[in-house]
Amino acid sequence: MPENSLKNALPWTESHDVFCYQHHIPPAAKILWQWLMRLGQIASEIEPDLSEFNAWVAKTRGKPYAHNYLKKIFDILVSCRVLQVIKQYSWKITKLLVRPLSWLNPPKKPREKKLYNHNSSYDSPPSNDSNAELGLNSSSNSRTPTTAEFVELERQHEILTACAEYEIYFDPNKRATRHLFEFDIEDVRLALKHFVLSGGHQAIPKSQGWLISCLRECYWADKSLDLSGFIEILKSWFPSNLPRDY
Repeated sequence: MPENSLKNALPWTESHDVFCYQHHIPPAAKILWQWLMRLGQIASEIEPDLSEFNAWVAKTRGKPYAHNYLKKIFDILVSCRVLQVIKQYSWKITKLLVRPLSWLNPPKKPREKKLYNHNSSYDSPPSNDSNAELGLNSSSNSRTPTTAEFVELERQHEILTACAEYEIYFDPNKRATRHLFEFDIEDVRLALKHFVLSGGHQAIPKSQGWLISCLRECYWADKSLDLSGFIEILKSWFPSNLPRDY
């Protein structure tokens, strides 16, 4: 994909962020959506190659997404109707449309005015509709999750289970755990292996906070410096052009 195509103005608004929040679209899927928006006009046919997206991600993220996770986030956008697949050439190359937000959020129907019978001499019992408006018969836990929500819950469950294998337990209901879900399962497993190499629970008493810091800073990628490596770093760090009176 030409580099110039990524320089197009991104027609992203706060309403797009609201849509992502309402439909539980994870950050990686949001980035893919924005990348696809830059490839052409909204609602026009494009033929993206997800391997090019992965190469672009690797430049800023340091590593590409795993193929299975890349497929998942693409399927999330399809299930949320953000993408309309016209033709599937392979798992990574498709002909599709990126739908406009106005299509995803159709205008609401005008609310009908309630008619009251002023001649009525008795109070009618509340209907099921009025109970639903008051939230008496509704429950968020009983709502059937969307495909995107289910895929994201499945991913989060995999991350929690992987941590539990190393006796690091996160409560999914706590806000702090949301930081853990920002990372891929592959990075979580790398951090868990580094946790063992760093001494495990005996050396790291606060394992939950350490693990999140490890993911943010990529501790496993750090290498121990020897004398020659330290000297080379100093050479590149210290300015080469010094003032004459130094």
